[in-house]
Amino acid sequence: MALDPAVALAPALLAPDLLGVIGILVLLVGVPLFVIAVIAVLTGYIQQDAATHLEELEEAGELEEFEPEPDDD
Repeated sequence: MALDPAVALAPALLAPDLLGVIGILVLLVGVPLFVIAVIAVLTGYIQQDAATHLEELEEAGELEEFEPEPDDD
């Protein structure tokens, strides 16, 4: 299966400046999206882990009810 020369040379048809602009746009959009995705996954994992741990504590009866002290204002 040979690669079509027209497809292989397609990037050469674009001006070098345009390729630089496309690269910069990919970095400006792609990198923040990747960072946001990683943060979202980690946040979801931490939230799910905390909920599981809280549920285990409630089932074991080790969790005490927390009542805040009244303010003296």
